[in-house]
Amino acid sequence: MFEGSGSSVLDFQAMSDEGLIEALRTAHGASAAAQAAEVFAVRELYRRHRAVSAEPGPGGVRAGEFAATEAAVALQVDEGSAAAMIDVGLALEDWLPRTRAEFAAGRIDLAKVRVIIDSTRAVARDVLGELEPRLLETAGRTTPVRLRQAARRWAARLDPGGAQRRRERRQDDRDVRIRALQDSMAVFDGVLPAPGAQTVAMRLREMSLQVCAADPRTMPQRRADALVALADGSGRLRCGCARGARCPMAEEVGDAPRRPLIQIGIPADSLLGMQDAPAFLAGYGPIDAGLARMLAENARFQVIPEQSDADEPVDEEQVARSRAARLEHAARLEREVRALDGMCRFPGCTMPAAESELDQRNSAIRAEVTVLCPRHHRLKTLADKRKVPWETWLADPDRLQWTTPTGDVHTTSREGARYLFPHKDIDAPTSRSDNPPQTEPARNAPDDLAYPFRGHALVHRHLCRIAPEDEIPDDTTTPMINIAY
Repeated sequence: MFEGSGSSVLDFQAMSDEGLIEALRTAHGASAAAQAAEVFAVRELYRRHRAVSAEPGPGGVRAGEFAATEAAVALQVDEGSAAAMIDVGLALEDWLPRTRAEFAAGRIDLAKVRVIIDSTRAVARDVLGELEPRLLETAGRTTPVRLRQAARRWAARLDPGGAQRRRERRQDDRDVRIRALQDSMAVFDGVLPAPGAQTVAMRLREMSLQVCAADPRTMPQRRADALVALADGSGRLRCGCARGARCPMAEEVGDAPRRPLIQIGIPADSLLGMQDAPAFLAGYGPIDAGLARMLAENARFQVIPEQSDADEPVDEEQVARSRAARLEHAARLEREVRALDGMCRFPGCTMPAAESELDQRNSAIRAEVTVLCPRHHRLKTLADKRKVPWETWLADPDRLQWTTPTGDVHTTSREGARYLFPHKDIDAPTSRSDNPPQTEPARNAPDDLAYPFRGHALVHRHLCRIAPEDEIPDDTTTPMINIAY
């Protein structure tokens, strides 16, 4: 059907960089339109099955029961994936007409469509008229992960009580599973409440950095070995440099067990119970105010002011005279910038601020300092030195612009500030519903169909550091973390 499209015979080697980027966009749009055609076709097949195959009573055929089976055989996919496509088609037809049109035109792909559906299942229909266009506009300029975070934040603001109810119901789904793979390997997988999952992730990263620079393992391999070390009682990741007592980390003695640090940003009025604006769990995204208040019962607090002395130029003479003043200013600057940024300021990156680095540009003013993960800090440093054809520009304290080698401009904002100071979230919808529907969330949904790479083992090992969370910092010591809020 698509053999005549011509894309397979294009001479990519003869294209300019701009031409390749445009070819990527064209191919991605065509792929999205093809995904939409699959979804709409299998949804119509299901509709026809429902109309003719129902036989009520014991032993009968439930309406539409084998539509997914027929589609799965035709496409050579599992029935769960076919059922997911039917579910997407039904949702688009039932309550998301604008999303259906954008999907059919190839302007958004299946991964983003699923985010929009998941985020609007329990939203009252009277607010969808405002929420759906906002989500579609955001979908056109961000990744599925960032889109999901924005959608959850807005849904929590529209219906704070519903967010807490959905979270309490979903906690019943928590589970840990092991699935066998080939070559004596297994997948260790689980569904956890977000604070617990982030606690595990932070602890594994901390253990992964407790080895010397000569350790040959990638960051994913270190995390896997650290998980086993947690379970076998050793509580520490042994260095793999094979230098024995000559290893600089050989004499390190593990500290007493403690709770790993997780970061939560919440407006003061929500913390005090006066409002129910969502809070921000670093590394995850929005959580409801009720959960944040529960976690705050055993937390250490840091107040992050909207206006701060760190916004003002530093009195260099005073700082030079007083080492204590210099340390105090540096600590306050780091604490406030990490809280306001919340995560790496590169487009689409969700590395928590606590695992990232400050980019100060020789400045000690809060408005001019940003947070970047090690991988994207390295990119920006190389761009500033004109060693790579990227450009960055801090348009204002809330907007950091990135210009790609082909001229595309992407802008990121301070994610944490949107939660600490909700009035700064100018893109958020303002209407609210007092009577949200009690829709049960979908359970055990398959992975995203657009890019089914879960569990994929890399053949080219040099790609292991492409993902920001897999980047091993040049300084392998555990990064200093100064905030817990």
